[in-house]
Amino acid sequence: MTAIAQAPSGDQAERILLGLSVSLVGNLMFATSDAIVKTLSGRYSVFQLVVTQAVFALVPLIIMVIRDGDWRQIRVQHPRLVFLRGLLAGTGTVFGFFAFSQLPLAETYSIFFCTPILVTILSIPILGERVGLHRWGAVILGLVGVIVMVRPGFATLHLGHAAALMASIIGAFTVLVMRRIAREERHAVMVMAVITGLIVVGLPGMIMTFRLPSPQDMLLFACGGLLMGSGQFFVVRSLSLAPASVIAPMQYSMMIWAIIYGLLLFGTAVDPFVVFGAMIVISSGLYIMHRERKRSRMSRLAAKGA
Repeated sequence: MTAIAQAPSGDQAERILLGLSVSLVGNLMFATSDAIVKTLSGRYSVFQLVVTQAVFALVPLIIMVIRDGDWRQIRVQHPRLVFLRGLLAGTGTVFGFFAFSQLPLAETYSIFFCTPILVTILSIPILGERVGLHRWGAVILGLVGVIVMVRPGFATLHLGHAAALMASIIGAFTVLVMRRIAREERHAVMVMAVITGLIVVGLPGMIMTFRLPSPQDMLLFACGGLLMGSGQFFVVRSLSLAPASVIAPMQYSMMIWAIIYGLLLFGTAVDPFVVFGAMIVISSGLYIMHRERKRSRMSRLAAKGA
């Protein structure tokens, strides 16, 4: 007899709805933090932005660890891969912050959203995965979306676009490392690795380019860092309430906030090509997530039947 998928119970539906709400708040925090970074990028170096944000982000992280239990209960299962994840996150953030300083928020996010596409491509040589026609079709569609956004030959390409693409590529490698260790490492360890990576990568450059912030800018630094760290906490919390396959697409809500902040804070007109291209990339990413979820479910069923 064919199994019939059951609808979630009332309690499960409420947990999923709460998880979605918490995730949306977390992504709003990330988008607001990025808007603050863009605001400050005209006065301070990218390295100073990275390190200062990371230091303030430690505050909610410490609260999260204390809330979850004793520091001594935290054990790193894969120190080399955790260190690599932190290093990749730090390097990717440097490129990402530079992209924020050069491009509108919405355009930067549109390129960042290529990460699932790049993960699919890189999983072939790195993880030895087989990619079927459906996912290849989604990859090609996503690349078409990128071409629509950047319009080579019609729009001016510069270092900001290259930095955003590099951040997306590094982000894809970070996701692949996450796949390897996510089930065995605690969330606090993963977040701590990111914060540590930001400080390690950014500190040498900050020392050479440091500029004493004004009291007003210091407040912005603090708000940006606290929002970044709190956003991590909210996303981790959302994953405890709802499946990752449900939570992951919520990251695309950041595009809405990027458009709003671009209009209100930076006077950035809405570029229809960027919006249309972003919708294509987002559709591609969502379909890739759907295929990944289906493939994972089939693998689990095959393992149970073996």
